[in-house]
Amino acid sequence: MINNMFQINVCKQKLNINNKDIIKHVLNLKKKTKGRKISNATGWQSFDLDINKKPLLELNKEIIKNSVDYMKSISLKNTSLKISNMWSNVNGYKDYNLIHSHHSSIISGVYYLKVPKDCGKIFFVNPAADGIQYSWENCIEEYTQQNSEYWFMDIEESNLMFFPSWLKHGVESNLNKQEDRISISFNIT
Repeated sequence: MINNMFQINVCKQKLNINNKDIIKHVLNLKKKTKGRKISNATGWQSFDLDINKKPLLELNKEIIKNSVDYMKSISLKNTSLKISNMWSNVNGYKDYNLIHSHHSSIISGVYYLKVPKDCGKIFFVNPAADGIQYSWENCIEEYTQQNSEYWFMDIEESNLMFFPSWLKHGVESNLNKQEDRISISFNIT
């Protein structure tokens, strides 16, 4: 008998939200501020957004509604969930996000507003990556979610993703020379 131990659920679903007003809001913020450097090696990251402003209200409601189902899927209590912070990312040509995790929250996520061709994938770091790298690297026959150091996921516009805040992740370089990848990231406590 084989037991599938220590499974990590990452949720990806498509929302039906009009992204145009949110994109406009994000690009206006980008014009007004230099932004901050946290997980973005390059590219622009906003300061925390006011989630009660009109362009973000519908997204905020969808995130909370869908986070309840995600919390159930990983058997965590989901009473009194709230978005503790939310920020936007604009990544142009060759911009990417470093490997990082989100401290002081329960679950984290990202919503993709604009996803042009060749703009890079989000990837997650296997918590057992160190052991895999040193012990298994030369004997892996086929890479799977169980024996890979990293797992890459395709993204599309209007994808909403949830994952445990402690799960390390990053985003590949945007290799599209003409268009930016634009997303909204958030933490839930």
